[in-house]
Amino acid sequence: MTNPNTMWFKNLRIYRFTKRPSISSESLAEQLEQHPFRPCSSVDFSRSGWVSPLGNLSDQLVHSVGQYHLFCARRQEKIMPAAAVNELVEEKVQAFEAQQARKIYRKEKLRLKDDVLHSLLPQALTRSAYTFAYIDNSNKYLVIDTTSAARADDFMDALRASMGELAVVPLACHGDAAQVMTRWIKSRTPTGFELDDECELTNEREKRNTVKCKNQDLGGDEIRTHLNAGKRVTQLALAWRNAIRFILTDDFTLRRVKFEDSISEDAGDDAAAQFDQDFAVMTIQVTQLLQELLEEFGGVAKAR
Repeated sequence: MTNPNTMWFKNLRIYRFTKRPSISSESLAEQLEQHPFRPCSSVDFSRSGWVSPLGNLSDQLVHSVGQYHLFCARRQEKIMPAAAVNELVEEKVQAFEAQQARKIYRKEKLRLKDDVLHSLLPQALTRSAYTFAYIDNSNKYLVIDTTSAARADDFMDALRASMGELAVVPLACHGDAAQVMTRWIKSRTPTGFELDDECELTNEREKRNTVKCKNQDLGGDEIRTHLNAGKRVTQLALAWRNAIRFILTDDFTLRRVKFEDSISEDAGDDAAAQFDQDFAVMTIQVTQLLQELLEEFGGVAKAR
């Protein structure tokens, strides 16, 4: 089994445990082992399960460094191009109508399409998607490498099925995120943070009235004009302590995360050791970044 992981997360969708006590690497692995990934059979449209986050480097389903436990879900699905399926269905519809000397009913056409899909399953190609996440025991975070709420929900459903319980809520701050980010552009960013060259501005009353600004001076007159007209910052590109660049959204998701090369440490030719080193560096940096962000946004909001 292989996976495309290069260790460094590209997105951070963060949830906070509300009840779960600290979990050990061993107990988490035992729970994930109840639902390992198995490839699609000839009759499956898709299958999901847990795989090693280290790919071919290890069979272990959980990789731990200190308080952090990394794991990975794999979803495999059959590829059946819609155009090809529709063409086959249309051929069968024409044959049916010629044989029956009448127009096909909608339910009959749906059955024909279902027959076509199942006939294609055995020889269909497959593709896989990997979703990585880690648990931060000390801060009670679940950090998922995705921006998609739907994909995160699917991941947590799978995790809940393995763990039996998953009491988490999206990480939220006390302060109004859009208000804070707007203030940063209007006045100045706090120590450690710098404005990058991208933002999204939205009219609070008319949500569809959105302006996306790229490759611009965020302190310039054009941006200030939008803000003075009542728009607020709902996404903001930031750089943090020469270590991480990212786009912060008003729901406290971090998108397009880029870790600077300067924070990476060479572990030599041992791929497993390099993976371990990268994971340790990444989690430490992310923990510090989240701590400083939350301080600026008024701390963690209590779950309702």
